[in-house]
Amino acid sequence: MKSLALKILAAFLALAVVTTAADAQRSKRKGRGSAAAARPEIGGHAGYNFDAEVAFAGAQAAIPVANKVDFYPSFSYYFVSDATEWALNFDARLRPQVANRNGYLGAGINLLYYSVTGSSDTQTNVNLFGGIEGRRGGIRPFAEARLIFGHGTTFQVQGGLNFPLR
Repeated sequence: MKSLALKILAAFLALAVVTTAADAQRSKRKGRGSAAAARPEIGGHAGYNFDAEVAFAGAQAAIPVANKVDFYPSFSYYFVSDATEWALNFDARLRPQVANRNGYLGAGINLLYYSVTGSSDTQTNVNLFGGIEGRRGGIRPFAEARLIFGHGTTFQVQGGLNFPLR
């Protein structure tokens, strides 16, 4: 499962890099220096948590709240044997004005729910993350790395597709 998750993430990352390069070339040819206005997005993701050694999948949304700032909630379900584990993230995502305008950084709150044989727990943690997203077209691939601090520290990567709402 670990090998499959890593291959999927590598494919998403490659797609994001190719899309980013093509967007930059189009912008240069058309003489534009900025990306199109932000619109709300919804999408799905798959990833791998290296510390728990578990794959996960989920969904996210991006809701613009200010210039280059989005409210970025997400849900992830972890594929854990003989247990139930999922997380809700309530994040802010910032797209700073840098040479690679398709990159982003963010932070927020992570609520992690875990249940095994009748016993459950919910933990509150802090997220720090960064990634890259294709910013044009009807399908926007992305790749992201995330650190989760709280009851221990964990690192995970994910990739997926976002779809702008019209």
